[in-house]
Parts: sequence; C-alpha cells; structure tokens
Amino acid sequence: MTAADLTALLASGEELYSLLLSEAEALLRNFDTNSSEDFEQAVACRERIMTSLDDFNGRLSSLASQDSGHGDAEQLLSSFRRLQEESTKKIVELDSLVIALARERLVTLGEEMSALARGRSALHSYEGGREERHNMSRTA
Repeated sequence: MTAADLTALLASGEELYSLLLSEAEALLRNFDTNSSEDFEQAVACRERIMTSLDDFNGRLSSLASQDSGHGDAEQLLSSFRRLQEESTKKIVELDSLVIALARERLVTLGEEMSALARGRSALHSYEGGREERHNMSRTA
C-alpha cells in the first residue's frame, strides 16, 4: 500500500472518531430533552460507527503488518494513534458524564415514586378512616 493509501485510510479513521465524538457530545448536550427513542437511535448510530471502526482497525492492522516501517508511515501512524487516544479519552469522559446524569435522574425518580407511594398510602388511610366514621354515624 502506498503512502497515499495510508493517508486516505487514516483520514477515514479520523472521520470515524470525529463522528463518534460528535455523537457522544450530542448525547450529553441533549440529555434532558432526549426521549427513550432518541437515546436508542443514538446508541444504534454509535454501534454502527463502532462497527466501522472495527473494520477500519482490521484494515489498519493488515496494513501495519505489511509495512516495512518507513519513516513517513510510522510518523503518520504515530500521529493517528495520538488522535485516537485523545478522542477515546474525550468520549469516555462524555459518556461518564451521561452515566452520572442518568444515575442522578434515577435517584430523583426513585424519590418521587416513593413520595407518591407515601401520599397514596396516606390518602388511602384517610379515606378508610372517613368511611369508618361515616358508617358509625349511620348506626347511631
């Protein structure tokens, strides 16, 4: 494979990482407004990008095993690996924030459900007591 082929392959890899990073940013940015369907679509999109990245990594590994270690190719690969590491780190950070927000939302929902259950129990107790008083006034 020529240097031009390697450059084109690495450019496609950079584009995939850029897309994956954009999806992670969008998920965080739209966290409060996304419905469960939006979330499922975002996950499906990211899965497709990850599948493409797996294919890309396979092609890159194949190329790296064929390459005899030319200086230009090594420099291009080194530069790409740095970009790959930085992108992966940013994506993990963004996903960690989304997970933290989701956990916080679950805690809040749990507290709200508990409050609703307590309110329902109190109302049921009140209505039950009211029926007893009502029945007692009939017998008197």
